[in-house]
Amino acid sequence: MPLLLLLFFGIYLSAQVLVGGVSESSARMCIWDKQAEVSVAHWVRRTVASSDVPICLTLDSLTPGTHYVYQVRLSDGKQLTGSFSTPPLSPLRVAFISCHDLRPSSRDQIAIGPLIAEQKPHLIVHLGDWGYPDTTEPSFPPNSRFFPLDWENLVRLYAQRYRDPYFQLLYQLAPWAYIYDDHDYAADNTGRDYRAQYRTLSLPIGDYPFEPRIRTHAIAAYQRYFPHYPLPDPEEGLFQRFRWGDVEFFFIDNRSARTGTMRAFELGELGRYYFRPKPEITLLGSRQREWLLQSLKSSTARWKVILSGVTYNRNLQLFIHQLLSFPNQMLTFAGGLYKIPSIFAAGFIADTWAAYPADQDTLLSWCWREGIRGVFFVSGDTHIATLEDGTMGGFPEVMTGGVGKTEKRSYRLAKFLGISIFNRGGQGISSSHFRPAFGLIEFYPDSAKVRLIGVGKGELASMSLRSSDRPLPPPLWGRLTSPNLGLMFELKPTPRKGEYALRWIAPKSMPSQLSFVLYNAEGSKIWESPIAPASYWKAQKQLQLPTEYSGTCYLRAEAGGTYYGLRLYLP
Repeated sequence: MPLLLLLFFGIYLSAQVLVGGVSESSARMCIWDKQAEVSVAHWVRRTVASSDVPICLTLDSLTPGTHYVYQVRLSDGKQLTGSFSTPPLSPLRVAFISCHDLRPSSRDQIAIGPLIAEQKPHLIVHLGDWGYPDTTEPSFPPNSRFFPLDWENLVRLYAQRYRDPYFQLLYQLAPWAYIYDDHDYAADNTGRDYRAQYRTLSLPIGDYPFEPRIRTHAIAAYQRYFPHYPLPDPEEGLFQRFRWGDVEFFFIDNRSARTGTMRAFELGELGRYYFRPKPEITLLGSRQREWLLQSLKSSTARWKVILSGVTYNRNLQLFIHQLLSFPNQMLTFAGGLYKIPSIFAAGFIADTWAAYPADQDTLLSWCWREGIRGVFFVSGDTHIATLEDGTMGGFPEVMTGGVGKTEKRSYRLAKFLGISIFNRGGQGISSSHFRPAFGLIEFYPDSAKVRLIGVGKGELASMSLRSSDRPLPPPLWGRLTSPNLGLMFELKPTPRKGEYALRWIAPKSMPSQLSFVLYNAEGSKIWESPIAPASYWKAQKQLQLPTEYSGTCYLRAEAGGTYYGLRLYLP
């Protein structure tokens, strides 16, 4: 660690080169300077220049599956060295990060860079909130003069990123892919042309418009300052696809086409809010949604990774329903000492895919109907790192956690409401670790090893996925209708065939009666335990599953209209 920090503050302090848009035969390089000398591959001390920063160039005629070392001499004479590899690579190792504070205030925030570097990723994917420039706009509502309105604010933001002393080693170890989320797009909880207001009752709850230039400036700055992949429809957003061997990534822009976060709510009689999202309310927009569906269908990659700034999990919707069901729609804490209007927390959850069920369900049904395999989500935004294998959310999902911003808000809300929808561990689930963390995935042709890694802890949680897996089958698409924390269980295989060690996570919250149900990959029920009282299940230390079935299955603990489950790969 001391050596790495010395490198950060010494040799690498002036580094200002980003590589991105890497394919089998080309790469993009941007240099935060107006003139430089570049040596890489067949380029030997080639002088490049631009009338304004950065210099952005395309390195072409590269060889697939090759490691390249580059040298860049800046206009002030300083020489920088870095490297990148072209796909295909197997296993492909990718680090996923989000919620990145460019002004770190703790040792943990500084330590995350070296920790990521230790994993030697071939590619680094940033899911947004790369800095928090919107925190300079405290007067919303009603003022909506957000930071991108002034182009110079965007120039300063990108300059700060290029010169970030704590991530320079990562810039020089691997290429990057990135799309903004809300804080680095315009402001917190923003869409195409509005910002959601749900944090004060002094002004009406709703979506407050902002100037169109804010959106167009954010898109234009990205195109000018970041070495990105080709954009199929830049007027509509920054969505893009790129392939690394057996893995294809589909990076969506969940901000620039989004319509009406708070339009998912209606104000009814007696001042109560109702969650009534209409089909025309969209996170993706029609053009991006059609692009995503057709791109997934046409992909020949084994793995199809959807990169989203916000969480997809379909059962997040229960949080909203539960919050709005409280008497007087008011949350009370500390024996009534503190009170928070329910709509404040419901609006927070609505910033995810949960407020856009039409988009969620269209994507899930399309992938099932078209037989598209190997699809899963990686998301950011929540400042908490957790894993889900698809049984609870529709698709497997990796929430990356925050490399700078971390908090317990989402965990505390889930615990308060008695809801558990991330089933493979992480912060607040399998670990009490709430320090900076990131996701790391190793892709093999037929399987992927997914891990969450945290500062001072190492591995927080892990899961394995198979590229042959389809999404959750239609018979299991029903969303949760009531809290399920008491059904949360953990299984570990024992040496005996079909036997698993069983552990209940919250036995005090168990429903009075429940059963286990095993479903096959098509969603057909293939085995069911007897319905038994909670006292019986609390006494069970093992669960014996039938041995005549193999392959992908879903095991759920069920009670009335609620459930909790895991995806199993039976031998």
